[in-house]
Amino acid sequence: KKTKRTNPSGQKPIGMSAAPTGEKDWNHSNGLSYDPVLDIIAISLCNPGEVIFVDHSTTTAEAAGHSGGKHGRGGDILYRVGNPAVSRRGGRTEQTLFSQHSPQIIRDAPGEGNLLLFNNGRAPDRQWSTVEEHKLPEKLGIHEPGPLPAAQPVWEFGPSQGKSGSFYCTHISACQRLPNGNTLICQGPLAIVIEVTPKGEEVWRYVSPVCSTESMVIFARQGGQRIAPAGCSFSLFRATKYGREFEGFKGRALEPQRYLE
Repeated sequence: KKTKRTNPSGQKPIGMSAAPTGEKDWNHSNGLSYDPVLDIIAISLCNPGEVIFVDHSTTTAEAAGHSGGKHGRGGDILYRVGNPAVSRRGGRTEQTLFSQHSPQIIRDAPGEGNLLLFNNGRAPDRQWSTVEEHKLPEKLGIHEPGPLPAAQPVWEFGPSQGKSGSFYCTHISACQRLPNGNTLICQGPLAIVIEVTPKGEEVWRYVSPVCSTESMVIFARQGGQRIAPAGCSFSLFRATKYGREFEGFKGRALEPQRYLE
C-alpha cells in the first residue's frame, strides 16, 4: 500500500513557526508584472525567496504541459533567481533574495531588459534591504545541468547593516526605474519614498503624512513628528511615478493646487 507523502523533500523549517495562514500561503506570492516584449510574467514568491518567470503566451492546455507557447516550454518555469536550494540546485547559503517584492523587467529606461526588484531582507539571515538590478539571460527557458549561477546584481542601492544609509523594510515596499535613469524607492513600513541617481545620490524624498484605521485618519506635516496611536501605522505598499504623457492624464488639466498636508 502506497502512502502519500505530504512533504517529499523532507525539509523542515529551522527556528520558525507555521505562518498564520498555514499551508495555503506557503509561497505568499506578493507581486507580479507582465513584460509585453518577451510576453512573460515575473512572479515574486516571498517565502521561498525566489522570482520565477513563466510564459504568458500559452493556452490553458499548453500551460498544463511542458511544450508550446512562444518560449516552447509550456507551463514550465523559464527562469528563476534568488534561492537555488528550492530547485535542489544549490545550498541554503547561496540564497540571495529574502522576502523580496516588486519584480519587473525594465522597459523604456536605462537598464532595458534587466530585472529590477526590492530585496527586503529577513532576520536573522539579512537584516537590511536593497534595491537590485539583475541582468537576465539572453534566452529564457534553457536550463543547463548543474548548479544555478549566482545572482550578481549589476546595480544595487542599500548599504549593509550597520553602515551609513542602511535601511531595513521587513515587508511590503517597491521600486521603479525612471526614464531619466534614477530609481524610485518605496520603503514600505517606513512610509518613505525616495528617488536616487545611478550613483546612489538621493535627490528627492517624500514622507507619507497619513495614518488611517477603520475609525480615524491622522495627518502629520512634512518635517513634523509622526505619532501613531495603537492599531495605526504609517506605511505604503508601493509608490509609482507617472510622467505627463501618461495615458490616464489625457484630457485632464495638470495644474498645481493646494497642499495636501
